[in-house]
Amino acid sequence: MQLSCFYCSKNLTATADQLGGEVVCPHCGNVVRLPDAEQLHTSEEDHQPKAHYWLTDSISGFASLLIHMGILFVLAAVTCDYRSGLPEGEEVSIGELPGIDLTDSGGDVLDTSDVEQSSDTASLDELVADIEPPTAATSEMGEEVSLSQLLPSGAAGGAAGSLNTIGGGGGSVGAGTTFMGVRAEGSRICIIADCSGSMSGPKIEYLKEEVLEAIRSMSRESEFQVVFFNSGAVPYTMRGWRNPKRDLDNVKRWLNTVTAQGGTNPTSAFQEAFKLTPAPDAIFFMTDGLFEPNVVPEVKALNIGGSNRTKIHSISFIDKSAEPLMRQIANDSGGSYRHVSAF
Repeated sequence: MQLSCFYCSKNLTATADQLGGEVVCPHCGNVVRLPDAEQLHTSEEDHQPKAHYWLTDSISGFASLLIHMGILFVLAAVTCDYRSGLPEGEEVSIGELPGIDLTDSGGDVLDTSDVEQSSDTASLDELVADIEPPTAATSEMGEEVSLSQLLPSGAAGGAAGSLNTIGGGGGSVGAGTTFMGVRAEGSRICIIADCSGSMSGPKIEYLKEEVLEAIRSMSRESEFQVVFFNSGAVPYTMRGWRNPKRDLDNVKRWLNTVTAQGGTNPTSAFQEAFKLTPAPDAIFFMTDGLFEPNVVPEVKALNIGGSNRTKIHSISFIDKSAEPLMRQIANDSGGSYRHVSAF
């Protein structure tokens, strides 16, 4: 019979008479003790594979499944009421509920006739909140400003944040606009600008862009008016206070009709401005030339608001010959003066 060596695991041959004794492995030379005949028989039985009775197991499993299904069916028949399709539950008695009159509103009826309907529809531009730039602290009045030295801000050629913040006459906080690098506060702003013959060429075109930029930067709650002047007043054709969002396109078309011609007399333009009701919170007054000295007391007489008088911010442009008069007009109103030397 063939046996396996305990030391080298190689096969060695032994006879039945040698069982229970010792033999020398011909491969490794070690003495191997052989099992006796009884131990060898027991070991062979242990290594015999047991038969798998799959048929018996399958039948018993199927029988168990049928038994459990039968039990579930019986339980379902006992606990369920198939007449209603729902399991039976406890009967609950509900007492009589109090009656409620649903037609009773429980309070006053809103009369919609009292609600005033507005016929005006806000445009999309009016729904966009305007963001005003932060203002700087007030410095000494009368500083000369060159717009060519400022950071660009659209047509203005200057950044409002780098200049003074000028207080307006009673306008709400945050309202106002910037014109030619000068800022004024207030919800009603009027621009009085020179369109005399000396403003011809690039200067009048630059001025028109500055007017548009000032209107664009106003909030939707603000109001504006524009009055040009030469020998007399050249007011915007739409009279009264105008909305900066609704009227911007109309102002553009009107500015195309304004030309530089005639002399320099701003009095009639101030008369137009002070006819506005309510009076302006602030006025921008801009010119590039000299005018008669009597304009100063005439403007002061028109500005009769007392402590609430309109602040006039005077701007001389390129030519400084009118500086003393411009300073006086600004001082009389509590406004400021600036000279813009370039654009």
